[in-house]
Amino acid sequence: MPRLLRQLVIDVGNSRIKFVQLKTELPLGASQQLPLVEHAHSILVEEPLPWDRIAGWLEQQGTDCLSSVAGSNPREIARILNDWPTSILPDPLEVLNTDTFPLKISVDEPRKVGIDRLFNAVAANRLKTVSQAAIIVDTGTATTVDVVTPDGSFAGGAILPGFELSAKSLHDYTALLPLIPVQDLRQNEPVVLGKNTTDAIRSGLFWGQLGAVRELITQHTQQLLTNSTTGELPLVLLTGGGSALLAPHLDDSVYFEPLLSLQGLALVAQQIRGIQ
Repeated sequence: MPRLLRQLVIDVGNSRIKFVQLKTELPLGASQQLPLVEHAHSILVEEPLPWDRIAGWLEQQGTDCLSSVAGSNPREIARILNDWPTSILPDPLEVLNTDTFPLKISVDEPRKVGIDRLFNAVAANRLKTVSQAAIIVDTGTATTVDVVTPDGSFAGGAILPGFELSAKSLHDYTALLPLIPVQDLRQNEPVVLGKNTTDAIRSGLFWGQLGAVRELITQHTQQLLTNSTTGELPLVLLTGGGSALLAPHLDDSVYFEPLLSLQGLALVAQQIRGIQ
């Protein structure tokens, strides 16, 4: 008889904390489906933790529940754990040790890879076919374009500044250039030919980021096809905070999965707990 597993997963970044509730139908079997998102909410770091909102998510569910926390901000992780509402949530699983991941990490220094990149790779392995590689574009503070090989190994990738970091760098390291909020890019598509300083910066931020991502996808794809024995095109996934800006301008073969790292965290937590 199928049953539901509900998971609260929390990703603690340097600027934001993301809370997502997902559901998975058990037993897992050979499913290629990711845990399904039911609720999502994010806050800036050091804002009050939204336990009342999360309590509302969990009302009248009566299903198995698992909570897990991960991220790159140890101080905020400690705040969450110290303030954990044990009356409404099961004790959280803190996911820090990548040795427990169901993933081979084929890079020079596996322990130095950002944990979100590895969560993305775990999720990509759930979605791709057995003989297929994957390319994962994750746009946040930094933008990463990573590769998962056909055998499921995380093989590394490329890292470049994201929208917000690029805008801040232009402002901080020049005398006269203004700071362009990322929200401006979300309101209207930037013109290509800027007739003033602000529009020129918007153009560079947006079209430059898009061009870099397209070229990295092309380069990774060519290398993967050169080494492929089947000629199968890689699965290309787009995720992260800036992904909605890029999605309309990328090829239809790029799949938009805005919460991929949190779904990967949920899969890792299932594996650590031995959930089948």
